[in-house]
Amino acid sequence: MNDAQRASLVEAHRFLVWKAVKLIWPRVKGHIERDDVIGLGDFGLVEAATRYDPEGGATFATFAWYRVQGAIVDGLRKNAVLPRRVWAQLCALRAAGEYLEARARQEAVARTTGAVADDTEAKLREVKDAMASVQAMYVTAIVPIDAADAVPDPAEAAGASLDRVVWSKRLAAAVDELPERERALVVKHYFEGKNLLEAGEELGISKSWASRVHAQAVERLRRRLGPDP
Repeated sequence: MNDAQRASLVEAHRFLVWKAVKLIWPRVKGHIERDDVIGLGDFGLVEAATRYDPEGGATFATFAWYRVQGAIVDGLRKNAVLPRRVWAQLCALRAAGEYLEARARQEAVARTTGAVADDTEAKLREVKDAMASVQAMYVTAIVPIDAADAVPDPAEAAGASLDRVVWSKRLAAAVDELPERERALVVKHYFEGKNLLEAGEELGISKSWASRVHAQAVERLRRRLGPDP
C-alpha cells in the first residue's frame, strides 16, 4: 500500500477513535483531558495504517480497533496517574482486545488453509469464558498477587468482597500452575501493567509470539477456571 492509500484508511476509519474514546474516557476523565485521549487514539490509528498488511486476513477495521485501544491504554500509562482499580480495568480491556485479535488471526489462517472452523455457538461460548478469565485476572490485579494473604475489603459489600477474595485465590493458584513462560507473561502483562511488546522483550520473544503465548495462557485459564468466573 502507498502513502495515499494509508492516509485514506485513516480518514475512513477515524470513527474507531471516537468509539474507543467513548469506551475509555468515562473511566479516566478525572485524570486526563479528553483531547489528549483523542490524540492517543489518532496516533494508534496512524500506526495501524502504517503496519497493516491486507494479506494478513483481517480487515483494516478489525486490525486498527485493537491498535487504537492499545495506543490509548499505553499512552495513559505514560501520561496519567490513575487509581489502581481504574488501571486494572484498562489492563483488562487491553488484554481482552489482544486475546480477540489473536483469535481473529487464528480464524483467518483457518479460512485460508481450509481448516474446519468451530461452530458459532461453541466459538461464542469459548470467547465468553475467555473474557471471564480476563475479567478474573483484572479482579486479581487489584488485590495482592500473593492472594493467600488477601482479606475482604471492608469498603465493599460483604458478599462481593468475599467473592472477590475467593476468586483471587483461585486465579492465583491457576496462574501459578501455568507453564513458566505463560506465567511470566501473565504476571508482567496483568500485574506489572506492561504491554505485550514490553513483556515480550523482557522474556526475549517478539510481540507476535507474546500475543500467541498470551492467548494460550488465557485459553488454559479458561479451561481450568470453568465458565463464568
